Amino acid sequence: MLCFFARRTTGLLLLLSLLADGNRTSASCSRNSSANQHRPSPLHLHIPLRSTSQSVAMAVRDVASLNRMITGFIRDGLADRARAVYRWMIASGIRETPHTFSTILGVCNSCEGLQLHGRVLALGLSCNPFVGSALVNLYMDVESPRAALSLFHELPLRRTVICNVVLRGLCNLKLTEELIRSFLDMRRQCLELNGLSFCYAMKGCYQNGEWLEQGMQLHGVVLKAGWAPSNIFLSNSFVDLYSAIGDSVDMKKALSDILPEDVISWNSIVSMYTDRGHVKEAIDYLRQMLWHGMMPSVHSFVGLLALSGKTGDLQLGVQIHGIAHKLGFCWSSVHVQTTLIDMYGKCSCFDLSLAIFNEIPSIALECCNSLITSSLRCNVFDIALEILHCMIVEGVRPDDVTFSATMKAISLSASSSLTSCEMLHSCLIKLGFEKDMAVCSSLITAYARSGQLISSHLIFKGLLDPNVICFTAIISACARYGDGARAIELFNKMVSSDLKPDNVTFLCAIAACDQAGMFEEGCLVIELMRSSHKLDPDERHFACMVNLLSRDGFVEEAMQMMEQSPLRHYIKAWSSLLQSCKAHGENVLGKRAANMLIDVGRKDPATTLQVSKFFHDIGDKEKALRIKEMKNVKEVKESGHSLIEVSHGA
Repeated sequence: MLCFFARRTTGLLLLLSLLADGNRTSASCSRNSSANQHRPSPLHLHIPLRSTSQSVAMAVRDVASLNRMITGFIRDGLADRARAVYRWMIASGIRETPHTFSTILGVCNSCEGLQLHGRVLALGLSCNPFVGSALVNLYMDVESPRAALSLFHELPLRRTVICNVVLRGLCNLKLTEELIRSFLDMRRQCLELNGLSFCYAMKGCYQNGEWLEQGMQLHGVVLKAGWAPSNIFLSNSFVDLYSAIGDSVDMKKALSDILPEDVISWNSIVSMYTDRGHVKEAIDYLRQMLWHGMMPSVHSFVGLLALSGKTGDLQLGVQIHGIAHKLGFCWSSVHVQTTLIDMYGKCSCFDLSLAIFNEIPSIALECCNSLITSSLRCNVFDIALEILHCMIVEGVRPDDVTFSATMKAISLSASSSLTSCEMLHSCLIKLGFEKDMAVCSSLITAYARSGQLISSHLIFKGLLDPNVICFTAIISACARYGDGARAIELFNKMVSSDLKPDNVTFLCAIAACDQAGMFEEGCLVIELMRSSHKLDPDERHFACMVNLLSRDGFVEEAMQMMEQSPLRHYIKAWSSLLQSCKAHGENVLGKRAANMLIDVGRKDPATTLQVSKFFHDIGDKEKALRIKEMKNVKEVKESGHSLIEVSHGA
């Protein structure tokens, strides 16, 4: 009796601590509770019978029949009806059994689970192994592993099933350290573990790259216990483990212990080779799978198509597309459809991406987002708004990726206007995305490109806790309009807020200094990049510094930076330096820059034209003519165009 009271008290303290720590559940609880205050408890069940020919009413509704109803509704995926039956039980004064709790807890959210946990404690059922297992599973599902582990340690009887519930939850939450610790504690306590337990521990090791050695040790334990190769799940875990490591030799050894008709392992090895960019090996194993009559998985096709897009191998992508189409994946899998659209977009075939999108029987959010990003890659910016309009008409709710990509397309479009930005801004406010960081950063950039720097600043000021992306967007906006002082002020504010700038942030800050002619500030920014943040400047950062140095008359220092940095083959930097040499009358250094520019830009007509014009302007007309004849290029200048927006107001 004393032992039971102690366990019940511990469970009550745990529940009180969970109620006090409402970081994850307070919002949902408050919404549900406020809604339930105005919702009367259902005192009568109005659930239609499957057969309408006759209506048979039960004379007595006891707990056994109600438990069967709850179980049946949950099995049929009707969780709302199961919860309605349970509420009717409570309102009718029928006391629950352990079977009731073990069933209904599986379809509860965090707030409902806390309430039912209190009910379990009030009825004294916390020590029941079935109810305890359901509570552990509930807290794992709502991502409260500490509560789940506390309940697990309080259970008087811990069988294999509940051990696997704990291991599965920790594995799904990717808490590898806690997973391995719990697994070892279970073995020390001599709890019964089976092959599935080792599968969860093995998956936790290979999904986290820091625990691969422990996974290999588990492999040795399994082999010593004699569970492999008879256990097909463990054998597949070994294949996944060595696939993650990249050890093709041991992976093939593990694969040799599996029956040839096991498709899971074959798909694992195909995915491993595609993830590591080994196209030939992945195609060979895919060909063997098809030869033996095995069906490849969605993951295999997605990996191969993604690899085709990454490498730009259009021919491979078309072949994989044909196989996927023949096997029916193009019609049944949203993942394959999305990857196909993305693959053709990365291969600069937007017409094919659009054709895939038009053939999809039902439009999915992922496919729409993939088509918008493909339009960005292929510079078909105007179609992004059409896709968004199509989504709204079809009832597909856009997300942050949709708005962010569409806003970027509007800002890059030649026909973009302030009206388009304002309309899209209104739409995302209506749908509740006005505080999303990715969307706001794209909105800041779009307004800046539309000439509304004040609107960009207003959006940035409205953010409560801007991240690195938002700071980078507003610094870039200031750099675009030559407001270097404001850009450096924002950069310093970002650093003082303990936010770590990335390469793009530093590039925008240096570009702002370049546009405003702030030589000393630009040198301080690039020095901060090297010393404090330990980032190596690339050719873009050096190009901005060269432009800043040469613009202020430090042409010789700029020439030294060009010759000592990775800019020796960067055409734009040499072109900028040549212009500065000409502007400051540094003809000697200009000749050096011109010779380097003509060497690295041999196939660029604009480069040849610039060098020839430089020698002509400094009086060396013979060399200017020789360069033009040697390159044998036509001095053809592409026609430009400009757009204006005309207001037809009164």
